[in-house]
Amino acid sequence: MKKSLIALAALAATSAFAQSTVTLSGRASMDVSTFETSGATAGAASDFKSRTRVADTSSRIIFAATEDLGQGRRAGVYCETGINIDNAAATGQANTANANTSEWCSREGRAFIGAGDYELRAGRQNVWWTQGELNQAGSTFIGSDSATNMINGGVGVYGVRLENMIKFAVTRGQFAGSEVYTGIMGTTTGEATAANGTPNGKYNGFKLSYTAGQLVGMVDYQSSKNAAATTARAAVASSGYAGAVGSNSFDRSATKIGLGFKYTPTSLVSVQMWNKERTDKTNAAAAFVQTVAVNETNAGNAKDSGYAFNVKHDLGGGIMLHGQYAKANNIKGTTAGEQANTGATAYTLGATYGLSKRTHLYGAFHKITNKSAALYGMSGGNYQSGIPNAGADTKIMAVGMIHNF
Repeated sequence: MKKSLIALAALAATSAFAQSTVTLSGRASMDVSTFETSGATAGAASDFKSRTRVADTSSRIIFAATEDLGQGRRAGVYCETGINIDNAAATGQANTANANTSEWCSREGRAFIGAGDYELRAGRQNVWWTQGELNQAGSTFIGSDSATNMINGGVGVYGVRLENMIKFAVTRGQFAGSEVYTGIMGTTTGEATAANGTPNGKYNGFKLSYTAGQLVGMVDYQSSKNAAATTARAAVASSGYAGAVGSNSFDRSATKIGLGFKYTPTSLVSVQMWNKERTDKTNAAAAFVQTVAVNETNAGNAKDSGYAFNVKHDLGGGIMLHGQYAKANNIKGTTAGEQANTGATAYTLGATYGLSKRTHLYGAFHKITNKSAALYGMSGGNYQSGIPNAGADTKIMAVGMIHNF
């Protein structure tokens, strides 16, 4: 009897544990690269001479736990923490703080409950910058890409990775990647607003992703409203914010649409177009001024738009080619209309060679050509070695390795 009870207890414990899954995974992404900027409007003294560095390109560790609740239901937690393998610190190549590598769950953290193809999530999560199959060059294959930097530059968006969020997400099927979300703005405009303040800073958005055979489509929208002038939050582009410096408050909207065609199961060509707008609630009539630190205007109303092409071509034998071209149009302000020489063009060329399903080598070349008053750069993941000055063209050559575990 005693042995039977022990056996039954062991079986019960095994069954209980079998209903929960805990995983540890992640990515090591490193390259050896050269970085330089040239042609700054202010002259050669404002350029960055070529330098060689060992750079981390968004390495991370992921802890996840999921419990099977029965009847197709599940609950759990996901914690993705950025790490810098190159310097073991929370700063990137520009020696500025990178909030995506500063704390546990710094890239993404959420608790969730789900059933079937759907999940309800709460926490800090990726939103605007994710592009699904339309563009995986920087996120999966070559560490960084110029098109994403162009999409997120200009007048900016409220944020591409945001906290205090509730999200409804589709996880599988033809609409996988679709989501609807809402949240409270950062601690200076949300729940920590001081006495007699107005805690009404909110953001909202949705992404509609759809795959039908060889066609891939996406519509992405984000808006934010911040009616009260508030104390400035940190204005570091890599932090996930694109907020302005100073006490101005803004309403924002951003729309991105894309369409792709998979001409083989692993090869794709796509186009994306975007429009972004900000309304200065504090100083709408201010003249257009660009801020180098955040790649956007810091006062007044403004709009930007542009488009990007992306090609991923599988040659077979583990070799894949990547190409991008992106163009940002001149920014349009309030007091003087279209602002001359605030546009830019960019392209990325790269190739990957798979050593296994988890590990590949890559080579890449990125170039952003700014007009004389433009400030676009390779800011994602603190990848650039300094903040380009107006009119400076960024050029990067890299060879690297990505290992997924």
